[in-house]
Amino acid sequence: MNTEIISEFPDKEKRQKDFNCSIGFAMTVIGSKWRAIILWHILKNSHIRYGELKKGIPNISHKVLAEELKKLEADSLITRKSYPEIPPKVEYNPTSRGQSLYKVLNELCIWGKEHMN
Repeated sequence: MNTEIISEFPDKEKRQKDFNCSIGFAMTVIGSKWRAIILWHILKNSHIRYGELKKGIPNISHKVLAEELKKLEADSLITRKSYPEIPPKVEYNPTSRGQSLYKVLNELCIWGKEHMN
């Protein structure tokens, strides 16, 4: 396993300890119930605001959305840009690392559509 890439992620020791394979590591990055869905929305709609994300994922709570956005940002999959306005304006964008997951998430989306029903 390439530990140079893993060292760029938070909690790398736990991730390496829990999984000795690359698929296990990848799932710690995108594998929560909501993370891949949130990232998918950000990839499909660059410069997306928090309210737009919440509308696009109506079953997620505000608390969980905020927590998962922080984790995605900590893993350098998205960036958060806040504007000094009232009311506050925040936009989320995918990083190049986040964009590198587009093909994977797109294939998961296609697979899900084929097997949902």
